[in-house]
Amino acid sequence: MKDRLFWRLLSITMILGLLISLIGCGGRGGAATDSAAAQGASPESYEASLSETGGDPAEGLSGGRKLITTADLNLDVTDFASAVDEIESQTAALGGYFSSVSRGGSAEQGNRWAEYHARIPAARLDEFLDSADGIGTVTSLTQGTEDITPQYVDNEARLESLRTQEQRLLELLEQAGSLEDLILLEDKLTEVRYEIETLTGQQRIYDNQVEYATVHLWVNEVSRQTITAPTFGDRVVEAFYGSLQNVADLAQGAVILAIYFAPFLLFFALLVGLLFPLLRRRYRTKRTTFAQQDSLPQSQSSTPKDS
Repeated sequence: MKDRLFWRLLSITMILGLLISLIGCGGRGGAATDSAAAQGASPESYEASLSETGGDPAEGLSGGRKLITTADLNLDVTDFASAVDEIESQTAALGGYFSSVSRGGSAEQGNRWAEYHARIPAARLDEFLDSADGIGTVTSLTQGTEDITPQYVDNEARLESLRTQEQRLLELLEQAGSLEDLILLEDKLTEVRYEIETLTGQQRIYDNQVEYATVHLWVNEVSRQTITAPTFGDRVVEAFYGSLQNVADLAQGAVILAIYFAPFLLFFALLVGLLFPLLRRRYRTKRTTFAQQDSLPQSQSSTPKDS
């Protein structure tokens, strides 16, 4: 009985020793990777780490460095309907998609607009920007990139360490002889697997951001083509067409104002048409009366004198 108890205590002690050493290695690995993540947060420390290791962390990654590309684009168009159709068809043709789309404005007033958050394959971003330049006038374009290689490499290292811990825990589970050991090992295995799933999800997000560039595109409807770099002649033509547009707007305003007051003008015209014959007839009656009074003899019209 004592021998069985001795060997049981010895096996539990060995399992706990292995588990403690495993957790200690995982903690040291996590601290090291957290330190690497802190270095990846600042360009200075990242460059310092490159000089210390004498290499680029991206060398071991498939696809090279991990770069997130973004672009902000403003586009003026005269034919709004065909422009948005072309943008949407071009995005689909390049293998992209829209994460959000917003539209507004009025076709009658000619002030429609659209805002796109487009996801374009990073390798075909230049094709999309070139096609947008042919659809309308690019009034502004801003591009930027963010290097997430240090964060990506750090996550990969942490995932490798966690998968090693998972394999060792599975091996210990096969050797566990008591319920307490099983519960302890399964709790640790659940924690490790949760961290693996979290980091794997983060890596998928990074991969999507790297594979697809994000383009913020604003499309504005204008009445005439925008000139981005006008010469003196362009400015003269622009001023002439601007004055013509103002005259046309004034004429349209006058027509709209006339239409607005048309019911009132019609009412006053009918009123005048009804009252004018009456006033004219009254005027003629008065005029005839005055004429008759003037034609009477002086003796009849004068008062007899007292004798």
